[in-house]
Amino acid sequence: MDLSSRRQSPVEASGAVAATLTAMLACDADLDALERTLLAAAVHRQGGASVGAWLLRWDARRGLLEGWRAATPGPDSEQLSTSLASARRAAPVESPLDQRARAWAEPADRLEGALGAAWRSGECAEGDASEQPGAPWNAPQRVGCIPLRRGPAPFGVLLMAWNDAASAQTGMAYLGGLHEAAVAALAAQGRAAEVRRRTRQMAALAEFTHASNSAINVAEATHLVARLSAQGVSARGSAVYRLSGDEWTVVVAHGAAASRDGFARAFLATASECARQQRLLSGDSPSDAMEMPDSVAEETSAWAAAPLMAYGRVLGVLVVHDGRERVGGWERGDLEFMGVLTDAAALLLEHARRLEELERGERQRTDLASRLREQDRMVSLGELAARVAQESRNPLASISAFARRAHRGLAEDDPQREYLEIVVREAERLEAMLQEQAQYAQLEKPRLRMENLNASVQSALQGASETLVRRRVRLLKSLAPDLPQLLLDAPRIQRVVENVVAFALESVSVGGRIRVETRRVNVFVMVEIAHDGARQGGDLLEHLFVPFAQGQPVGASVGLGVAQQIVREHGGEVRVRSEGEWGTVFSFTLPIMENQDRRLASDRRGSALDRRRRTPEDGTAS
Repeated sequence: MDLSSRRQSPVEASGAVAATLTAMLACDADLDALERTLLAAAVHRQGGASVGAWLLRWDARRGLLEGWRAATPGPDSEQLSTSLASARRAAPVESPLDQRARAWAEPADRLEGALGAAWRSGECAEGDASEQPGAPWNAPQRVGCIPLRRGPAPFGVLLMAWNDAASAQTGMAYLGGLHEAAVAALAAQGRAAEVRRRTRQMAALAEFTHASNSAINVAEATHLVARLSAQGVSARGSAVYRLSGDEWTVVVAHGAAASRDGFARAFLATASECARQQRLLSGDSPSDAMEMPDSVAEETSAWAAAPLMAYGRVLGVLVVHDGRERVGGWERGDLEFMGVLTDAAALLLEHARRLEELERGERQRTDLASRLREQDRMVSLGELAARVAQESRNPLASISAFARRAHRGLAEDDPQREYLEIVVREAERLEAMLQEQAQYAQLEKPRLRMENLNASVQSALQGASETLVRRRVRLLKSLAPDLPQLLLDAPRIQRVVENVVAFALESVSVGGRIRVETRRVNVFVMVEIAHDGARQGGDLLEHLFVPFAQGQPVGASVGLGVAQQIVREHGGEVRVRSEGEWGTVFSFTLPIMENQDRRLASDRRGSALDRRRRTPEDGTAS
């Protein structure tokens, strides 16, 4: 039927409007379907009867009215209701006509003719198509424009075009009703979207509340906050930031795997500013964010940054961002949802952090109790060994004395003399071991005075000079003349040097070398004693300071153990290594500054009974 030869009757127009409104109200869950239905109604012969329709959407961020969708008439035989239902169910695929429509955009102040009148007045308007230069609808003669609003904000304009005045008159009879139907459908769609948004946000908060009542750790809580924040406001991505040292770093990035890390790093400066101001920051344009890279700004529209604060302390920052497909910025209630979520998230993170600290403290308490029990067992064993050693010395002395007496009474050629010599040697060896054990167990608290470390080292080397000469061992000595006075027990430090030198003399071959050196290293004074004897493996080096270790010469491990204990009581540290031509290098350090308090503390070697009274299990541990 030729539309130019016939007008719609009022009954037909009202019926078409009713069918259009019914179809559009069925699209309340899908804005794309509503837009397709509106265009289908504009071009159908029983509706707007236009030769082409364009949906123009308002981009508030850029201040442009831009082409969004377009449509042309379908088959003439298809009924209006059928065409609207097909448009509603169609897949959201961008057509070449849509692509050409999106190539057009104009700022609001450059809108002319019917389009400008409809935009500024908020009412339907009709005019000549040529009044808007450069528009894709210039070919038809007449256009009609319907301003569209979605709630209080402008949504766009529906523009219909006709080839002649008669067709335009027919379409304008339908235009007013279509305007009312579109406004009602957009309002219903907005209300439905608000309900869905609130439902989604309540579900996110409910999930978060449920997680708060479980044994969640900090990492799980952080991932949960990032996911639920983006889910609650239907955003493309989110990120959580924590302070590491003096800089803010990304802890969790949520979103598409290919882009989430880049977007998270782009908001680092914004997160830092949010933490500084300790309040929620938001924007509907990437230009509102701080130091946003151009590559990210082109793909970003709305964003928001909220501090995670608990008990007046900023624990982190949550940033949520969305892409250019979001129109109109954040919806009503989105920022309030983020505020509620971040407040709850801060408490959850603090709860998770303190729970981890409690668990770590409980593990440390258990480990400490286990070590104290082991130490008490070792102390008891040591006390028993000390008593056995003390009780054994008298019988051992008697055995040694009687063996020597019997040895002296035998003739030179008596074969029994060899057996008695073995008895005497073994008795002397046992006496030496018991004496060393007593010395190791009976170390006294150091008597500290300001002393010259080089003097103690020199005295120890003089005591070993006879052995050095007798074994033809070359001594390489380098004592730094600028060493400061140290607070130490000089005789005991001298004993440390003597014990280490004695071990070196036992390890070095005849004609070998021993190097002794003192020097200052930062806030420490270091003493190094090295020999060029046989190099020992790493496992043997670890056992050098273990008293009575197997495989060590008699007295060697005890002497080094005593040396290590004396150095530690002076606040220093002993190390051993192999280096270059030197088989073993011993070094120990003594602190120069601020070391008096640590060494004036009470003696750590309390009795076994005292330590047993201080176990953490009875609740009185220090």
